[in-house]
Amino acid sequence: MDSARKRLAGARDALAAGHVDLAVSAAYYAMLYATRAALSERGEHAKTHGGTWTLFSRVFVAGGEFDRKLSGLAARAKEARERGDYDAAPPTDKEAAEYVDGAADFIAAIGQMLTA
Repeated sequence: MDSARKRLAGARDALAAGHVDLAVSAAYYAMLYATRAALSERGEHAKTHGGTWTLFSRVFVAGGEFDRKLSGLAARAKEARERGDYDAAPPTDKEAAEYVDGAADFIAAIGQMLTA
């Protein structure tokens, strides 16, 4: 979770500096690292990003333990990061802010879930 929180701080810094592509990337990775932390608490691990999200969905989202809307936000952030990284299609300021704010909510929800 420490890595997730550090990436979130980086996302906020990047957003404040106007680097929307970096902000979205860092927000996405913050959510990914929180997801991996949650999975590791259950003794579950995946090698790839896609595998991590699939496993997280099966373990936590499908049974209603984790919010579907936040899970969907992470999926959209993944797509936005990929568009920015691979298609040179940066997000808008509004999108970047949504993903950074959403990453904060995502990490908080993971934290609550792990302490429940």
